[in-house]
Amino acid sequence: MTEQDRQQPAQPTPVTFTPGAGTRSRMRSADPDGALTQLVRARRLGPDAVDAVRQGIARDSRLGIGYLGIGAVIIGALLVLRGLFSLGWTYDRNELVGFSIAGWLIVIGSFAASVMIARRTRGSLPSAAWIGLLAAGAVALTLDHVAVWNSPGTNYVSVPIGVGATLLACSTFRPVNQVLFAAVGLTVVELSNIVVVALIDPDGVAYTGQQVSLAVAPLFAGVIVVRSFGRLVQRELDRTVAESTITAPRYGLGLLASAELARLDLAAEELLQDVASGRTTLPLDRSEAATASGLATDLRRLLVAGRRETWLHHAVADSEYLASAVRLIDPDGLAGYLEAGQRDGLLSTVWLIVDESGRYTPTIDVEIGRPGSLSGPDALDRMVLPIVMSVGGIPRRRIDPAVWSALSRVGQYSVDGRTGRLRVSVDAHVVVPDASR
Repeated sequence: MTEQDRQQPAQPTPVTFTPGAGTRSRMRSADPDGALTQLVRARRLGPDAVDAVRQGIARDSRLGIGYLGIGAVIIGALLVLRGLFSLGWTYDRNELVGFSIAGWLIVIGSFAASVMIARRTRGSLPSAAWIGLLAAGAVALTLDHVAVWNSPGTNYVSVPIGVGATLLACSTFRPVNQVLFAAVGLTVVELSNIVVVALIDPDGVAYTGQQVSLAVAPLFAGVIVVRSFGRLVQRELDRTVAESTITAPRYGLGLLASAELARLDLAAEELLQDVASGRTTLPLDRSEAATASGLATDLRRLLVAGRRETWLHHAVADSEYLASAVRLIDPDGLAGYLEAGQRDGLLSTVWLIVDESGRYTPTIDVEIGRPGSLSGPDALDRMVLPIVMSVGGIPRRRIDPAVWSALSRVGQYSVDGRTGRLRVSVDAHVVVPDASR
């Protein structure tokens, strides 16, 4: 959480929120602001605005994936040319060259068809087309291997390069796991071919291995790049959503609860409209009365929860990264008294421990204790809020040094690691709440 992220513009860009039906609401701004700024504003406008901003961020990430897809198609086309060069090199020695040419025609047709279909479907390849692509690749591989096995003068397969190039071009059109499974299947087939070649013609293993590396190495590299980019986008979106709670009100509903509240409010409005228009007569029958009672109960539950759940609860609950690693103990909702700078320091501490843990799986217990009094000139309007963090599952040497700098923004802290878990005690000085509020 950088200092630049926390800076707010002196004159915020005017934002217009146009209510619509459900999730069809839209949030528009005159300037392209940062994602954090948009989310902070959207939290003040309501759950529909937050959903609109998150959808916009998701669209931006899909745009980035689209650029990766263009690069993958270009690299795939270059690999196809490289494979055709290999075909030309063995043309005279291939006694069944027609089989290899047929395989290449299938590969080129599959490559072109998959790219055209993906363009028409806005960057996605339908399941039927994907299955057809895999089947075509299997047929092309079979034809080329049959041609090579029946040609004593060559053991140089070329179609696998084209099949790998086609899968690489589709690496952003289908889920990464599916492309990875296809890449593993291609690798297994070609490694099996290497074993056969080693038994028949040991001198040709080097050439066959080179072709296999050209077929699968770029494909695996592309899968790794796409997967890493997707994880990076998800992590940054998750971090931005968590940061947007820093300036949230002391108490309130989180994103998930806000969406649920909007759904219940719409259902209650529709029920009242049915009664007012006469479509539903009074008194309500048993099923409609049960529905109305359930709506009222759920509305009360959410509204009561909104008076006890603080910004820290929402930052943890709405985050895929923090929810599984952090346990918050704050039954009285005292974390809401922390000021913006202290909130940022505490959230930065938790995020850095989880995000920089590497292969470790840390667990963090954050407990907000009962406030105490201060002595001195600030005794009348400020109090001490004790915060205890218990960190386990990660050695102290793996904790980012920036954690301690972030903790210093929360308050004075002490560290104790004698119990096996790292125990951090922080005394945060906060403003005494107004009893009239």
